[in-house]
Amino acid sequence: MILTRQRRAPVVAVVVAICGLLLTGCGDNVGVHPGSAAVVDGQSLSMNKIDDTTKLYCQAYVAQSQQSQQTSSGPIPMGAFRSYVASALSKRMLGDALADHYGVEPAPGYQKAVSTYEQGLASAPDDQRAAVIEVAGADAYLQNVQVAIGEQLTGNSGQADADVKANLQRGQVATEDWLKDNDARVDPVFGIAVDGGQFSPQRDQISYPLSPLASEGAQALTSQQGPADSYISALPPSQLCQ
Repeated sequence: MILTRQRRAPVVAVVVAICGLLLTGCGDNVGVHPGSAAVVDGQSLSMNKIDDTTKLYCQAYVAQSQQSQQTSSGPIPMGAFRSYVASALSKRMLGDALADHYGVEPAPGYQKAVSTYEQGLASAPDDQRAAVIEVAGADAYLQNVQVAIGEQLTGNSGQADADVKANLQRGQVATEDWLKDNDARVDPVFGIAVDGGQFSPQRDQISYPLSPLASEGAQALTSQQGPADSYISALPPSQLCQ
């Protein structure tokens, strides 16, 4: 099972922020190119790419939920998926930049992860399967690039768990060093902070709620329970994955 059809758990575990639907007040002078969702080392990720991938990811999520015959506990705000997708694709951009800088390919663990997704989504349309792999496999991609960097820097090509863990840690240090001289930013609308290669939720200070509904949704950024039922029910169908 690749995706899980439960509202609360995915909103907490999958969502990095819900700002895409809730917040306004973002300017263009915040370090991200206008029209770009993220910029890593001069390479940009477009908002259109985020929207297209989010739609496919939602479709795969709903289809797999139906196939598994799980009981649905309700729709999920599309803003949740948009933020998750923005974070995931930004991680991939960072992995690409690091791989180019060090001249490495992801360690074998990445292909193992891809194979798992391909098997779990064998019946899904090609575009949906590709979107899920691109998004859900982003962590494995970045981490296995870091493992490869660690192997290069330490000369340790062992495949034991301890070797892989040590190489990952060395690659993460290299990532932190690389980011000291190279930029990696995600548009504040997604509420994602990039700190030493870690992508984490962060309530920025330049986006702010302008209505009671927006305020209610903004509270979900730090809540472990996800968006309130009243917030979800107030959203139009076009802003829900269901």
